[in-house]
Amino acid sequence: MLLSQGSRTERRNRQQAGQSLVEMAFVFVLFFLLLIGVLEFGRAVWTYNTIIQSTREGARWAVTNARATYNLGTYTVNGADLTAVKNIVAYGSPGGTEPIVPGINPGMVNVSISAVDVDPAGTPINSKVSVSVSGYQFRFLVPIAPTITIPAYETSLYTEALGRTS
Repeated sequence: MLLSQGSRTERRNRQQAGQSLVEMAFVFVLFFLLLIGVLEFGRAVWTYNTIIQSTREGARWAVTNARATYNLGTYTVNGADLTAVKNIVAYGSPGGTEPIVPGINPGMVNVSISAVDVDPAGTPINSKVSVSVSGYQFRFLVPIAPTITIPAYETSLYTEALGRTS
């Protein structure tokens, strides 16, 4: 009689051990999916932050270095300076070739300069430089996740008096 009770107890212990293994598998899968989700969300936030920082760098460079001509109320930016600003945003330097984030290119960068104040003769005293990135597609490492478009971001900075006092 003791022998049969012992075998029942052993059988029940083996069944419970199998049940624990199945429960552990479910918990592990859920934990793993949560971990991957947190890592991918972190990558998306890092990418967005990097794009924001690059637009700031491009706007700073444009305010201090970009040459533009003013004619009949519109600015025309020197082509080489426009390319340099776009390269700073996309590649991190005016002559760079390696993207700061995968998939970004100078075609996604928009640069505009507009007059803010003009003197009585119509010559601009200071101007507003805007640098923006739009249309960037963020791709998750997990192939089943959808590609998302990062929201457009614009940085605007103002030049100072351009050396004019009146």
